[in-house]
Amino acid sequence: MDRKVVRVLFDGDSTTDVGRARPIGDGFGKMGDSYLANIFCRTWADFPKNNIRYFNAAVSGDTSTKMLSRFDEDVAPYKPDFIFFLIGINDCWRKLDCPLTPSSATTPEQYRENMQTCIDKSRAIGAIPTFISPFFFELNRNDPMRKDCDNCNEILKDLAAKNNIDYIDVQSRIDWYLENGGNCFLLGNDRVHPNAVCKALIAEYIYNHPAFRKIFNA
Repeated sequence: MDRKVVRVLFDGDSTTDVGRARPIGDGFGKMGDSYLANIFCRTWADFPKNNIRYFNAAVSGDTSTKMLSRFDEDVAPYKPDFIFFLIGINDCWRKLDCPLTPSSATTPEQYRENMQTCIDKSRAIGAIPTFISPFFFELNRNDPMRKDCDNCNEILKDLAAKNNIDYIDVQSRIDWYLENGGNCFLLGNDRVHPNAVCKALIAEYIYNHPAFRKIFNA
């Protein structure tokens, strides 16, 4: 008897996109070069007869508003069983690098509304949503970008608790690395985009997280 294919889709911004194939990253050589490619390969290395089909729908530069606007075209048609959302750093960044165009920024209220809608739209197509924390390679919590990123993650934690969904706190793993002798330049040159070391760190944390391991029991 054929096993059910479990369809697992990741959506977000440049931290997940990293050159994935268009219109969708799907299969060997098409996942891009992000942490997700690492997860994809790790799955095949650990489970030669796995039934997991990964999709990468992330788009570089997206805010939560832009990502949400693509849902019906870029997510729903692939009928995912699980959706992992990693979005928010551009919601923070646009407040700092586009100060004269406030329409580019996202207020905390808008971010909360967008992410709640992601939950609702995921459930409407029968998918299980999970939030992955946006992250910033900085321990100084008074840094404007880190402070805003932390605010986004507090919103995600609150929504996850209220909606009974999982939240994977990648920021805490990055903080652990920085607190134990690492520095931001070992993770990436702009404190946002992961290099190979950081991709491995993120992939390992997500792959072994109980929230992610649920896909193997679906």
